[in-house]
Amino acid sequence: MIVIERRQTARRRVCLGGRVRIAAFLPEIACVVRDVSLGGARIGVPPTAMLPDCFDLFIPCRNETRRAFVAWRAGATIGLGFAQTQAASEPDALARRLADSEAEVARLRAALLGGNDPAPACVH
Repeated sequence: MIVIERRQTARRRVCLGGRVRIAAFLPEIACVVRDVSLGGARIGVPPTAMLPDCFDLFIPCRNETRRAFVAWRAGATIGLGFAQTQAASEPDALARRLADSEAEVARLRAALLGGNDPAPACVH
């Protein structure tokens, strides 16, 4: 069987602990990073984990966070592409992510409180 290499950058085999961050209000999901390149990674997740198509991958030992999208799935193994080749742990990217997160929190807070009118209802 002939395998066609589609990666645009070299892959390195690694075995690193990682965390999948879906949203600020949801718990992180532990994962194992098996392969990594500038353009993506291969991770292993618990078989019961349900991941969206886009999330942040945090690799603690490198103090690196990358915005990732799912390229393929095979059971508990997931192939990822990185949205940017620049690490999201750089100051500009962090400031941008913080602003996005704060806007998301404000939007969610407004949605939660929107149905609850703080003024008591008057009965006549």
